[in-house]
Amino acid sequence: MHVSVILGVVLLQAIYVSAGPPDWIPPEMLEMVQADKKRCMAEHGTSQALIDEVNDGKLTNDRSITCYMNCLLDAFSLVDEEGNLEAEMLLTVIPEQFLEIGTKILNKCAKQDGADPCEKIFEVAKCVQGTVPELWFMV
Repeated sequence: MHVSVILGVVLLQAIYVSAGPPDWIPPEMLEMVQADKKRCMAEHGTSQALIDEVNDGKLTNDRSITCYMNCLLDAFSLVDEEGNLEAEMLLTVIPEQFLEIGTKILNKCAKQDGADPCEKIFEVAKCVQGTVPELWFMV
């Protein structure tokens, strides 16, 4: 369940909300992510304001946010060393109610080119946002 929350929150950037996380994510799961969130924010100079901008649909190729996203995905083994999403593994942990849309997103967005892992994750995020802009949330 922990991995599925990370998948929902980080990969699928799931369920658009204007303030706060989606209702389906249990608060205890969000608490479990906090240590890695703080670590990744500190490592990459990411601010909550920048995360909020991304959640408002303003995704920019800013390394502090793209490397932050990669850091979170890496913390939960959802990307390989080259920054490629572990799509097959992700499909096994997607909650059933999101399996159809998750499969659609992964089929279209999981394989992206980029010079490094951060750039690849930016391209993944850009693809996800362009495919399902109404389903966008990042912790």
